[in-house]
Amino acid sequence: MLILLRFFAILFLIFFLIALISRWALRKFFRKMQNASNSSRYEQNKRPEGDVYVSKSTKKDKVVDNDIGDYVDYEEVD
Repeated sequence: MLILLRFFAILFLIFFLIALISRWALRKFFRKMQNASNSSRYEQNKRPEGDVYVSKSTKKDKVVDNDIGDYVDYEEVD
């Protein structure tokens, strides 16, 4: 009986420690993510208010290999 009680006590302590460690790790992780989000938001707002900025993205041409096959034109049937 004493062995069973000791087993459950150790099991309870292990679960309790895992809960404490995971709670600490999750808080640290979420604070780090929140700080990263706030700092990126701050950097986005560095431009003066009312200033318009358009970022240009380069168009990428589609790359199609000649080994893919032939183009088949189809007709939709109702």
